[in-house]
Parts: sequence; C-alpha cells; structure tokens
Amino acid sequence: MLFDEKIHEFEIDGRKCKFSIGKLALRSQASILAQMGETVITVNVNSSPASGDMDYFPLSVEYIERFYAAGKISGSRFVKRERYPSDDAVLRSRMIDRAIRSRFPSDYMDNVNVIVTVMSYDEENDPVILAINAVSAALVMSEIPFDGPIAGVNMGLEKPIYKNLDQVSDEEPMNYMITGDGEVFTMIDGGCNDIEDDKVVETMRKGLEEMKPWLDAQNEFVKLVGGPKSGEYEPHVLPEGLLEDIKKFLGDRIEENLTDAESDKHEETKEEMFTEFEGKYAKKDIAEGYDKLLKKALRRLVKEEQIRVDGRKLDEIREMEAEIDLLPKVHGSALFTRGKTQVLSVATLGTVDDAKLIDDMLGEKSKRYMHFYNDLPYAYGDAGRVRYNPSRRAVGHGMLAERSLVPVLPSKEEFPYTMIVASEVQGENGSSSMASACGSSLSLMAAGVPIKKTVGGIACGLVTEEDGSFNILTDMQGVEDFYGDMDFKIVGTKGGVTAVQMDNKIGGLNMEIVEETFKQSKVARLKVIEVMEKAISEPRKELASTAPQVTSVKIPEDKIGELIGPGGKNIKEITEQSGAEISIEDDGTVNIYADNKEKLDKAMKYLERFTFAPKEGEVYDGVVASVMPYGAFVDIKPGVSGLVHVSEMSDEFVKDVNSVVSEGDKVKVKLIGIDKEGKLKLSMKQA
Repeated sequence: MLFDEKIHEFEIDGRKCKFSIGKLALRSQASILAQMGETVITVNVNSSPASGDMDYFPLSVEYIERFYAAGKISGSRFVKRERYPSDDAVLRSRMIDRAIRSRFPSDYMDNVNVIVTVMSYDEENDPVILAINAVSAALVMSEIPFDGPIAGVNMGLEKPIYKNLDQVSDEEPMNYMITGDGEVFTMIDGGCNDIEDDKVVETMRKGLEEMKPWLDAQNEFVKLVGGPKSGEYEPHVLPEGLLEDIKKFLGDRIEENLTDAESDKHEETKEEMFTEFEGKYAKKDIAEGYDKLLKKALRRLVKEEQIRVDGRKLDEIREMEAEIDLLPKVHGSALFTRGKTQVLSVATLGTVDDAKLIDDMLGEKSKRYMHFYNDLPYAYGDAGRVRYNPSRRAVGHGMLAERSLVPVLPSKEEFPYTMIVASEVQGENGSSSMASACGSSLSLMAAGVPIKKTVGGIACGLVTEEDGSFNILTDMQGVEDFYGDMDFKIVGTKGGVTAVQMDNKIGGLNMEIVEETFKQSKVARLKVIEVMEKAISEPRKELASTAPQVTSVKIPEDKIGELIGPGGKNIKEITEQSGAEISIEDDGTVNIYADNKEKLDKAMKYLERFTFAPKEGEVYDGVVASVMPYGAFVDIKPGVSGLVHVSEMSDEFVKDVNSVVSEGDKVKVKLIGIDKEGKLKLSMKQA
C-alpha cells in the first residue's frame, strides 16, 4: 500500500475539521494536511543539527499563500507567479513564530524549519487559525523538543472569529489572535475599536477556555499517530566553574555593563574573556555564561533594590518630549522622544486614487491608510548595511503602529484622502514601535487629519522568579527586552485599547501577569498622551497649504452619464477649464482633487448643475443667458436655466425685452413653477 494515511476528524464550534498524515510530503520529518471547512493547509516541520558555535536558536517560519487556493490569478499583467510574500503573509509568519518560540528549550540551537502552505481557501475559515494549531501538532509529533501543544484562537469581543478580518469595525470591535496552552498565553496580536481595558482582559480570559477544544483535538491526533515522538532532551550544561571564573575575572563590571546599553561594551568584554579563558572554555559557553550573569544581575536589581538598570523605579517612564512641524514642506510632521528611543513621523496626504491596490489570495482590495516603519543602522548606533527592502521586523512594527490608528481615523466619506505615515526611527533603545504609534497620531493631527482621539502606547517588560513572583517594568528599554521575560505592547486612547502585541521568553504569561500589565500600562498610557497633547491636543482645522485639496459631492445616479458626457466630453471639459481632477464612483459620489482652492472652487461651480435641486418659491441670483422676443433665459446655476416670460419682467407693460435686460446682466429671479418636463418658470417682478 503506497499511503499509510491516518486521519483524525473533529468539530470546533460546529465547523468540521481534519488533521491527517501519510498522504503528502512523505520525506518530511513531520507533515500534516489540515482542513477546516473547505480551507486546507499543509504544515511541514524539519530540523537539522546546527553548527557547533551557534549561539542563537535558528527557527525559521514561513507562511505561504497561493493565489490558486482561492481560485484566483494575480492581477499583475506581467508577473503571474507568486514571488515575494505579501505583508499579510509576513505578519502571519511572525505570528506563528512568536506563538511557538518560547516553548522550545532555551539552549536548543538546532535548525528548525516550519513551512505552512495555504492550498485551499473558502473565505469563511481563516488559514492562520488552522496553521497555528497544526504547526503545534506537527512539532509535538516530531523528534524536536517542543513543550506543547499550544492552541491559537481569534477572539472577537463576545466569541471566537473564524473569518479573516482585515481590521476592526463597529460590527466586530475586537480582533485578537491569542495562543497558549489553556493556562498561559504565549502570544497576543490584535486590534480593538477603542475598547475599555477591563473588557479586553475579560475577553482574553474567555480565550483561554476557547483554546481547550483545539488542545484536545491535537492530543487525540498525536495519540492516533503514535506521538509524541520527541525524546528526552538533554539540556546543555555549562562547564563546572565557568560562572565563578567569569565573576572573578569581571567583578563589578558585570553590573556596570548591564547598566550601559551600548553593545560595543559587551563585545569588548567578551573578547577579553575569550582571550583570558582560551583553551579552558569554548567561546559559545563563555558567551552563554556571560549572558546568564547579566540576567541574574538584572533580576537582583529589580527584586532586591526595586530599581531598573538606569536607576528608574519599576513603573517609571523615561523622560519624554513631543513636538510637531519640524519639516516645513511636508503635510504633517512630529518628533516623539522617550529616553534614547526617538521617532520622526511624517504624514503625507493624497487623493483616493493614490490608495494602495493589494492583490493577494484574498483578491484585490484598496487601502487608504498605511504606515511605513523605517529603521536604518544609525538608529542602533551601528555602521551596518543599509537595506532597501523592509525586514520582517520592520513590517511587523509598522503594522502594529498602523493598526493602532485605524479605529480613530475618519471615514472615506468624512475625509476623502489617502494617508501615509512614514516613521523614520532616529534612535532605538526599546519599543520604537510604540514611539511610532505616538508619532503617527501627532503627525496626522498636525496635517489636519480629523482623527477622533489621540493615540499613545507603551511597552512593558517582565522579570520573573522561580517562586512565581514577578515584577512588571513600565517603558521597557533595550537591555530589559534582551535579558527580561516579555515584550508587552498596549496602545490606545484615554478611554480604551486600539492594539496589543505580546511575546515572551518564559513559556507563557498567566492571567495575573496579563491583568497587572494592563493596569500598569494604562497608567503609563495616560502619561504618554498627556505629553503628546502638550504638543497638539486636537487635529488642525485646516490642511497644510502644501496638501492637495480634496472634496466630494453626491449626484443622483441617473445623472452620472450626463456628467461624464459622450466619450467623456463633459468631464474632460470640466477638468481642462478648472485644472482639477475628477473621479466618479458608482453610487454617484464625485471626488474632486486640486492642488489649490481656486481650482477646486471652479470645479465645484461646474458640478453645481448636477447637485442643485431648485425649489419653488426660492429667490436666486441669476445671469441673463439669452434674450428672446417673448422673454429671457436666465442661468440660476451653471447649466441650470429658466425662462422669465416678458409678462414676469415688470409690473408695467414691457414692449421690448431688450429695453429691460441684456445678455450678461445680473438679475434676481424667483422660481414660480416647474412644468412636467422639468422646465423652470422664473419671475423678476415677484423677486
């Protein structure tokens, strides 16, 4: 028999699901074909020994979307093959990575390759939910040491969400992907429509319960296939005497180096140790021992002295400053500084035609708000290689800041512009993504974008002890991220949360830690927003003079053809005579774009005939368009004319119309009637 397929079928919330092995990728160390509804993915997990001097865990996670999965062909005219992953695919790869990374042994250094491929997508069941759970099952049944299973669920405010949501809305105000083992969280990534902190925490508590059916399904499947296969993992033990030798050699320099955030200091110290202990200990062991002592030093400061490496209290934020209008010609700019973390954010406005067209497995869609996170080597004090394509980290940080602002943005109807914020990181020493969110809010307000509320954010770190005690570190800086236990970022307004992102290094966070982080973070968030609002507290009423002028008017759908004219004649004429650009949507919305107000006003005048609804009894200022023996035609709006009969020109008898009016005369007229054909009857004498 060619295939030895083993299948486990189960239901999650009334949705038919299936895990199977033995059908595909027969050479892969662990391969699962997973299905929910008609969404199907493959998961392949493989490992290989790492080189002897490896000092980090080379975990690689790829989430690959194929257009064929949704029965689509790329809209590109020239490239039909999928090449680079979309930003959405990159974010999902990172999400899976962050969900599982903390569940491997801290000293495990083998190459691990996780590849998820979306093979079929039914538009009702989000592949990433299936992916997180199938990846966990594949790792548990493999030879790789993985402390699983863990489950992933996407929580709405009241219940789990299974359909892919681009962003939160009034209909579904929360979209939280959370992962964990039913007791602790390993990863959190989501957006909220300005939801109160307490409600978010309560939903996360429900999420732990919602993980359990997925965990049961994984356990039953692994049992069916004869797992878990991973044997006893022998942790790497440092040579006896190494830590004591390093302590003796460095002395007080261990804590001195910890309080110095400059990376050069650490590298110099390691080189000294490599020379001192050459032939006695391996370089890898020396570096690992040094890091262990730094972690212990961090914990001693926090636990025993209740202070941070820079002398701050545990809940103290570094000195902050916010200012706007640094750049004179841009549409909006802001600089947000917190300690040595500093971000310059620049807002640019364009027309709705400037919206980004996204072409992926989900189909074509447009995006009118984007955030770009740019971090060059100087932000880290380095002289490294400049990358022109954003790293996965840059994509992830940019999306977190972008998601943070979505709930407070004006609608397309309220503000018919495309908006881009570019955050240029000037200094990175802990949570530049939160500084980017703050800078985005400030620069948009400076540009005159009518956002609903100020949005600010802060990152919190964590130090835990073996007895289960812990301390939350408000406004985590770089060294606390590296040697601490979590990176928990919460963004929001004064009243609620707009986005959250969390990853950890200790296998998971319990509800007690999560609740305390939300409480401490909210206090800090209010302080951040207070500093921001000293620079600008509400959006400017006027757009920058350099910004394009954009407005919209609505015309009846049956007048769209008339506005366009035969072969686009009318639109071309309006564009040429006004200097503005015009686009028309199917519902009759007409968007007008111009580089100055004069051009915009000219275009609006031409469009008045399509938006103007004359009312009987109203008096209008008109212009005589033509004179006839029986009266005069008067334009009351461009393209809207009516007849003033000779009998309605004066209380006295008028023998010759030309004796009363001439072409071009400005006259007041009253609308006294509209006939069955829509022709207007006007009167000068009644006006």
